[in-house]
Amino acid sequence: MSAVARIFRHLRAYRRDEDGTASVEAVLWLPLFGLISGLLVDVTVVFHGQAEVYRVVQDANRSVSVGFLDDAAEAKTFINDRLRTIGVKPKTIETYVDPNQDFIATRVVVPASSLQLIGYFSSLMELDLEFQAVHLLDTWDPATFGTSSVSTVY
Repeated sequence: MSAVARIFRHLRAYRRDEDGTASVEAVLWLPLFGLISGLLVDVTVVFHGQAEVYRVVQDANRSVSVGFLDDAAEAKTFINDRLRTIGVKPKTIETYVDPNQDFIATRVVVPASSLQLIGYFSSLMELDLEFQAVHLLDTWDPATFGTSSVSTVY
């Protein structure tokens, strides 16, 4: 058998051989799976961050409501300190206590980019997330707590 015939035989066998085709497809699809995984991680972390920011805002409102914090300025400081502890830098913190002492309202604006982890999709995260919470103020007097006008009859 001549050398040319052997070369053609090897080329024919090479064309029919299907070993390695799965690895070629995997290499082609791998970047897409990586991008999708990165997006899922970022979206998950943003949703978790949203829950944390809501919790902090509601804790501040609740603390003002029960008298643990005295006024709106203390609530702003509380929110700012807690958010910085979890790595979030708010753009705006607005707290309003009703003059009639009926409710406290808080509004916090946070850039979505400060909540993401990987940052693959920073162009999609150029929006601001707004968190609002309103909490009724408790009006009970601690001095009268525990006293009752109802007598127990045995």
